[in-house]
Amino acid sequence: MTPFKTFILEKKAYTLDSRDNEQVEKIFKRYEEYFSPEALDGKDPKRLYKKDITKDDFFLGSIKTFDHALKEENNIGVYVTFDDLYADAAYEEESNNIYLYYKQYDLLPTLMKRNKIVHELLHAKQHYKKLTPEYRRALNKRTKSSGQVTIRSERGYFFAPNEYPVQIASIVHEMDRQYRLLLQKIKLGSNVRFWENQRRGFLRLLEQFIRSPKLVEDKNIPNYLQNEKRFLKALFRNKDNPTYSKYYLDFKRKMAWYLQNLKGLKVHGGEDKDNLSES
Repeated sequence: MTPFKTFILEKKAYTLDSRDNEQVEKIFKRYEEYFSPEALDGKDPKRLYKKDITKDDFFLGSIKTFDHALKEENNIGVYVTFDDLYADAAYEEESNNIYLYYKQYDLLPTLMKRNKIVHELLHAKQHYKKLTPEYRRALNKRTKSSGQVTIRSERGYFFAPNEYPVQIASIVHEMDRQYRLLLQKIKLGSNVRFWENQRRGFLRLLEQFIRSPKLVEDKNIPNYLQNEKRFLKALFRNKDNPTYSKYYLDFKRKMAWYLQNLKGLKVHGGEDKDNLSES
């Protein structure tokens, strides 16, 4: 687990700037352009785009970002892959590519599809963090008695040193993105009262979630956390475990810190900063 002070000091590695965000949006839109139900019209994408597929990979584009470890620009390829692997997305350090595994990735809700690209880009920005043997073992596939296929250890995966801070950062990114959209709606000046109520409700639900010791699905989980239930369940299941309770406490503390940052953003004008942690 990254200490709170270190997490704040390393914010450049755990946030996306405006250029990063623009490129993520471009990649996401290109995915929708080629792989939405409307684009495919019931056809098999491997057959439809066979001329554009090299081996099992369809190139979506590149994301150029600054690598704070190497102190230089890093050009990361983004591919849709048809490999039969139990994963939805991954960053591969050896090839310096982000892979979106079509079979699993395409099943994700729209918000989560966008955030998965963010998540893997954050991994690319911190890829000097070496994967531990425990982390690799946690990702091994297992089949439950029900027939459901999962990774071997949710706890081993989510609480790994290279995974936990990225989980937090990708949640904060989506939280920040959605809140700023509300600010933009207010700034436009149409239906201000409605959007102001939405903004206040956003902050109120986040505060209630932070204060609640229980995880009540679909009742006290904000919209931007609805797709992170596996991570949240791992946190709440282990909140009284002497070894792992620190992650639950750290998560709640970070969410409280970011809530105060959100409250500090100007509502009428001035919302022009790239990242919540820079506000």
